[in-house]
Amino acid sequence: MFKADLLIVDDSEPFCESIVDLLEDENWKIEYVLDGTEAIKKLEENEYRVVLLDLKMPGMSGIGVLNELNKKNIIDRNYIIVLTGEITIENAVDSLQYGARDFIQKPAVVEFPDEFIKRIKRGFNWQKERLLNEELLQERRKAIEESQLIVKSVGHDMSGSYYGSLMLRLQTLRKKVNQLQEISRTLMETLINPETGEVNLGHLQETLKTINDLSNESEERIVGIIELMKFFKELGEKLKHLGNAIAIDKTHVKKVDLTQIVKSAIQVFAESKVHENPQVTIVEDYADEPLYISASEEDLLRVFLNLIENAYKAMEGKGTLTLVTYQKGDDVIAKVIDTGCGIPEDAIDKIWRPDYTYWKSATGIGLGLLICRKAVENSGGTISVESKENVGTTFTLTFKKIES
Repeated sequence: MFKADLLIVDDSEPFCESIVDLLEDENWKIEYVLDGTEAIKKLEENEYRVVLLDLKMPGMSGIGVLNELNKKNIIDRNYIIVLTGEITIENAVDSLQYGARDFIQKPAVVEFPDEFIKRIKRGFNWQKERLLNEELLQERRKAIEESQLIVKSVGHDMSGSYYGSLMLRLQTLRKKVNQLQEISRTLMETLINPETGEVNLGHLQETLKTINDLSNESEERIVGIIELMKFFKELGEKLKHLGNAIAIDKTHVKKVDLTQIVKSAIQVFAESKVHENPQVTIVEDYADEPLYISASEEDLLRVFLNLIENAYKAMEGKGTLTLVTYQKGDDVIAKVIDTGCGIPEDAIDKIWRPDYTYWKSATGIGLGLLICRKAVENSGGTISVESKENVGTTFTLTFKKIES
């Protein structure tokens, strides 16, 4: 990110070169410019960990440089140490007001070189904290945007189509029950002729057929309602897991074997689902040695369960599921590969969104892959996807290996 460690801005080239010589043992990358205008150009185009700025220069002074950086809204990303032959109250106040963060007199550089280097390193630490804070702020903004999208998407589903479907089914079921009650009442009143005491068998047969038809229709409505309730339950579970993933809780992170987590996932899945898909072949190709990473075992198990379940949905009961783990350099990698329906090319970038789901013959609530990505990132890893329609999909998870 930084073009160099130091940018020296001073009109004296011998002084700039002497600073470069003084800092030779630090192995820092150092650049210098001899006027303020050139400094502005460089600082617009690039970032430096620390800027050493002279105040008194012909043309644009050091105060002028600070003023321009403020106008261009890039002063906040720079750690500027003012180097001047003489510090006065006036130039000290002006420099601070315009964004300088430290002052060093040029004679002190010669007399106290260790202190000079220490002050520069203080700027390096400041930059490190700045970048960390910016990264956390960016993550927070991203989490807020995703949360807003989730709330909007889930709210639309729950208060819109799914809620409407559930209420319509309930109302229809209630109507059928009322019809059954009315038929039963009428049947009791008309089944026996009060004058002769004879049973009207024709009417009884017709009424029983009507009751049977209404019962069958009611059963269909009940099955539909049960499926919708399962959806709401699954949605609640997904939201709970998503909340855990977004929270970035590191307390449950520990050393785990990536291969063992994948094995556990397919074993757990097999106990409940594999027998329903007898035409799906499972291929397992694991590393011979343990692949230790720092992660949440519970979160990653949920990730692989989700990916395996998606693979089965995509293959519609027929195909090959391949699970792979291996080491590549300092990284350990796991792949979940299916020969299913694949993902349309124009949808690849959308699959991580909370409001997107794509299945040909199955339903989804659009949160699973977002949860997977969050959980993987919280364990310091990355997840990517490659897919081709009617060929299959490969999810690749990459983590940093830790020592056994």
